[in-house]
Amino acid sequence: MTKIRTVAPTVLAVELADAKTSLRVDADMTDMDDLITSWIKGVVATAEHDIGQCLMEQTWQVRLDEFPGASCYRLGDTCASIIPTALGLPHPVISVTSVKYLDLDGIEQTLAPASYKPVRRAYESFLVPARGASWPATAGELDSVVVTVVCGHGADPAATPENVRLYLLAKLVEQFDPATRLERDTVQSSYLDGLLDACRCYA
Repeated sequence: MTKIRTVAPTVLAVELADAKTSLRVDADMTDMDDLITSWIKGVVATAEHDIGQCLMEQTWQVRLDEFPGASCYRLGDTCASIIPTALGLPHPVISVTSVKYLDLDGIEQTLAPASYKPVRRAYESFLVPARGASWPATAGELDSVVVTVVCGHGADPAATPENVRLYLLAKLVEQFDPATRLERDTVQSSYLDGLLDACRCYA
């Protein structure tokens, strides 16, 4: 399974104005805006990797050679039995755009939305067949299954979890002020890292 982000967020997980306030940069000073924006994106990318979550709304593709756990035995030319299992998605999932696959003849098919169900829990998102449905058999070729999903906490910085927002702003200050970083590598850094603990999707 591979997960590839195809459309990046169009908004920042924290407002540029809030970042400038944290950095004590005057609001009317715009000559550093591009640099600060780049640093925000970098800090956000690191945080997303650390917690295993997408913050702002973004689009991903999940690619597999076959549906997970989908196994069948043949009855003539028919796949007579399929065992469905959950298909892991980037978290938190907002919506499923499409589920496409190559059938046994290598022809691309699109699953009807009524045949599957996205599930979003506190720390994980996944896709399962709808009740009474099952994953179809595939050609078994490379990337036979392509699931396109929209993920994130929302399309507005206000949707960023507060503890993550505090972490991002504090880390931004830390990166911009390396001279005092060694002084923070004890209590302060431990506190900042702890802000993400409630959001981590994995240990």
